Amino acid sequence: MASSRMRKIGWSMLGVASLGALLVAVWAGAALIGGKADAAAASTAKMAATDAGASDDGKAAASPKEPAPKGPAVAVQGPADITFVEDDDTKPATGKAATNPFGDPGTGVQRKDAVPGYVELSNGLKIPGYIYTTRAKRLKIFNLKRELYEYVPVPALKSIQSTVEWERMDKEWRFKEAGNPEKVYSGREYPVRKVMYTLTLRNDHEIAGHILGQPVYVEHGGKIDPFILHDRDKGAMGATLDTLKYIKSVVFGPEAYNLAVEELKAKAEAAAKKAEQGARKGAPVAPPAPAK
Repeated sequence: MASSRMRKIGWSMLGVASLGALLVAVWAGAALIGGKADAAAASTAKMAATDAGASDDGKAAASPKEPAPKGPAVAVQGPADITFVEDDDTKPATGKAATNPFGDPGTGVQRKDAVPGYVELSNGLKIPGYIYTTRAKRLKIFNLKRELYEYVPVPALKSIQSTVEWERMDKEWRFKEAGNPEKVYSGREYPVRKVMYTLTLRNDHEIAGHILGQPVYVEHGGKIDPFILHDRDKGAMGATLDTLKYIKSVVFGPEAYNLAVEELKAKAEAAAKKAEQGARKGAPVAPPAPAK
């Protein structure tokens, strides 16, 4: 009985000691925090006094710099013969009509990024004019050597050459009847062709790969001829490979443009001369005058 009472007294004394230790730790923490707060307050007061002293000496306190307002976006300028058209050029101001992607037809002004040159088709026809693609876009080509896409602006190009990888006549197949997976040959064919493009830049760097449906426009004399650069094309049912024309090359530069214009003029003059000779041959011959 006595030992039990002694154990209870011991546990009571241990609890009182633990409570005292806890109170001491709380008091020490509060003192530490209070000391840091006093130090911070003293530092702040010292800084305020320093600033006030600087103001009294006639020196204005330094204020944080505000960011300068951003001006309107401008076109990024490359070399003298290259102009890049950025996306901001196509954003119309409030209350104004949207920008025409082909330029201003009312004034006949070409696009700023248009480059003189010509597009040559597989049949040998050369179409001269100012060449450009979709506004604020670049030609997207998959580089077969590096195995990644590259984006090239038209003004940076010297030429585009196409190479036929393969071409063939595919047969048309259709289901034999509804619900039957069997297919039968219809007896008709259509042409299919796959090409690869080589882009030569002004610094003679070459990029060979595939272009997946990029438009190219040729503007000349107020007329715009659209063309498509794609790696695979197919013709209409019953057409042939000869009738399925494709872009053989695109050459940029004033010399190329003038060359194509001269060739068109020569062909037009030759056609007119031939038509005139045919008209003379078909004209009725006047009867000889009667003898007196």
